[in-house]
Amino acid sequence: MDDWQICPRCKTTKYRNPKLTLWVNVCGHKLCEGCKDTLFTRPSAACPECNTPLRLNDFRLQQFEDLIVEKEVAIRKDILRIYNKREEDFKSEPDPLRAYNDYLEDVESIIWNLANGHEVDETKKQIKKYEKENESLIRKNKLKWDREETFVQHQLDEQLKQEELRRVQAAMLEKQERNDKQKENEEFLDNLVKGDRSLDDIIAEHANNLQKKSLLFSAQNTQMTSVQKETFAPLPLAEGPKFEYVAPQVITDGPVAPEMEVLAARGYLRHIRTATEGEKAGGYTSELACGRAIQEAFSALYIGAE
Repeated sequence: MDDWQICPRCKTTKYRNPKLTLWVNVCGHKLCEGCKDTLFTRPSAACPECNTPLRLNDFRLQQFEDLIVEKEVAIRKDILRIYNKREEDFKSEPDPLRAYNDYLEDVESIIWNLANGHEVDETKKQIKKYEKENESLIRKNKLKWDREETFVQHQLDEQLKQEELRRVQAAMLEKQERNDKQKENEEFLDNLVKGDRSLDDIIAEHANNLQKKSLLFSAQNTQMTSVQKETFAPLPLAEGPKFEYVAPQVITDGPVAPEMEVLAARGYLRHIRTATEGEKAGGYTSELACGRAIQEAFSALYIGAE
């Protein structure tokens, strides 16, 4: 039995109790629902694993097998509610993209510190300070995220409704088609029994009726498909200038590294392992590895040269 499916307090397993649900607290330890309810008969209690003071609302359902991942995901969710700046919030900076990337790096550092127990008190003070200084912007961006999430959820709900409606309509058409075929076959047999017309005329009429019904149902299915395409129009694109690719300029403070296209011709790849077919399929090439190694070797060679 996998360890992540066992309650560490009562040792109940998923095998013995298929309805077992495990809850994870803020310190990264877990309890089954029964132990959680027993432990928290009072408003607060200590974690059985590390004695951290806890409240009942400090627990959440376990989603991942790895408790470290579980803890990091929960921390990331809480931090991103506070650090919710967008790229457009950095337009006033001299280098907006660089400022935004530095901001994202700071956020990742905060999440890493909290998830790994590194400088926790200092990190929490930093979060409190940021939250106080950017209170209005945090509230403003939260409203934006909520509106966008509501819009996307509305689109998903509409899609589910249309899919269900289309499924019901398709089932009704299929049932109607079966009934019409059965009725047509019964009329065909009745005409054969009567014998008041020639066999060739009866067969030709039956085949003609079947063809008409088939064309009718094909037209109905085509109409349903066109309605579906009109209903699920793509989301409106954000207005603004089109993206223009600008090749990055690598500043190494050293000699200019040769382009990757000429590495093989100049013999740089003689001591580089040849990439396998599987590696090439994943985007790896010998030129890529060699080019990065040369850039690292050339980097900062001019610093202190004077």
